[in-house]
Amino acid sequence: MSWNFDVIVGHSNGTLKGVELTKKRKQDSLLCFKYTKLIDATQINSITSLNYSVDLNEILIGSKGTIQTFDIENKVVNKEYTIEEPGTIVGVFKEQNALVTGIDNGKVVVQCFDNAKKNISKSINTGSNISCLKQAHTSNKFATGGNENPLKLWDLETGKVDFIAKSPKPDMLQLKQPCYVSDVGFFNNNKIAVSHRHGVVDLHDPLSSQRRPVATCKAEKNGFVSLTTIPDYSDYEVIVGSSKGSIFHYDFRGKSALPVKTFRGCTGSVRSVSCITSSDKLYVMSISLDCHLRMHNFSTGDLTVQDYIVAKPSTLLVKPDVNA
Repeated sequence: MSWNFDVIVGHSNGTLKGVELTKKRKQDSLLCFKYTKLIDATQINSITSLNYSVDLNEILIGSKGTIQTFDIENKVVNKEYTIEEPGTIVGVFKEQNALVTGIDNGKVVVQCFDNAKKNISKSINTGSNISCLKQAHTSNKFATGGNENPLKLWDLETGKVDFIAKSPKPDMLQLKQPCYVSDVGFFNNNKIAVSHRHGVVDLHDPLSSQRRPVATCKAEKNGFVSLTTIPDYSDYEVIVGSSKGSIFHYDFRGKSALPVKTFRGCTGSVRSVSCITSSDKLYVMSISLDCHLRMHNFSTGDLTVQDYIVAKPSTLLVKPDVNA
């Protein structure tokens, strides 16, 4: 694997940047970001999705109507796939000879390529208004969710749904509660964490008979827009980013629904959040609409590094852990 970067950042103007974590001076431990422009703003439309390809030397870039594979080592676009479905791409992954793309209109486009390089395309209808598509650790499964479209776990081979989460229970006045899935994350124990735009993060167990959450955490007057799990650290802890600039650390095993800690410093909606290990320490990386890239120490919650990155960031991809 030839990743020279610790983080890849996609921007709403189409720019793609590689970011390296380096020391300010050799004699101290202070970290800073070093940037490399990989794609200019004039080359593609707004980047809405990033993911690893089957070959970890390549990444998948989702923009309006197209998916591109980008070679990290040579810094060139290798291939480009056209997506006929109208709408914004909310997620993409590649599994063997299949390219799977989620569109916000509710369609999941599966493009299969046989040995003769012939493109066989099919579409899976997941319901209306999806805001995320994520691949499960078991490679033939993926999850979707969106506005009034609860968590669904799908089988890629059959195109059928394996699990549908139940909508939230009515309140004490029997009024319907909102359901707006913003992001999804998977744990090693097959459980699924789901964040909602109305300030709720749920833990689901698709292997149980219970379709409602097995655990729930909440935040008052906050909406969650991004989520990441920490599967190699814990199967019950998540990091979520809010629409008001807060980043919360939740533990589903706790007796309280309140966060374990809060990572402060953001002043805009946290568009993407992820965890990265550097010098045997775990850090929380985030991008927000105040045009900053930030890194917090996971253990202490302190802000370690922050940089103004000029263009509005839209998505974040950290270096894959090949030892995981």
